[in-house]
Amino acid sequence: MNICYKFSSKGLYNPLCLIERMEWVKILLALVVTLLYIPLMFMGANVFFPDYAGSDSYYPYYNDCGMSKGQDASLVYEQNQTCMEEQQAEQKTFEDAKAKYEGNKYIFIVLFNLLVLLIAMFVTLDFSVIIGLFLGSTLTSFFSTWIYFNTQSKIGFVILVVIFFLTLFFITKKRNVFLFIQHKK
Repeated sequence: MNICYKFSSKGLYNPLCLIERMEWVKILLALVVTLLYIPLMFMGANVFFPDYAGSDSYYPYYNDCGMSKGQDASLVYEQNQTCMEEQQAEQKTFEDAKAKYEGNKYIFIVLFNLLVLLIAMFVTLDFSVIIGLFLGSTLTSFFSTWIYFNTQSKIGFVILVVIFFLTLFFITKKRNVFLFIQHKK
């Protein structure tokens, strides 16, 4: 007696039996779609939101506010304090503008992921494409939330909640796809 049938007759699924039933080509293609989707999203976000990327993502180092030779120490101290305060104010302005900009980038990413998840749910596509888009959109939503966590975007949070419940609905609706039971075409 095959052990897979023994487990399935009791309503249990042996993970090794799932591997036996998997159609490896479809799984591989789903992984290809997923692995291409994730960098596509982040590259696309950086194309449409190019500011604060790469070397421009951090505030430039402070200018030298140090002492000049031959000047009165108290005068130099006051100038140094003024210089440091101005630079801290500039850095705060830079960081605030960057957080707002990255919040918009995060909203773009999660909105696009929401759209892709809806496409994967309601458009008839091949098994590999459905799974690849689902995994790609959910993983990209996770990674973008991790990357842009400090933006504290309220709109992004609402979209992420919608993605979460849509993911639950998707998993429930497409349960057979995840258990590799259907698609004997």
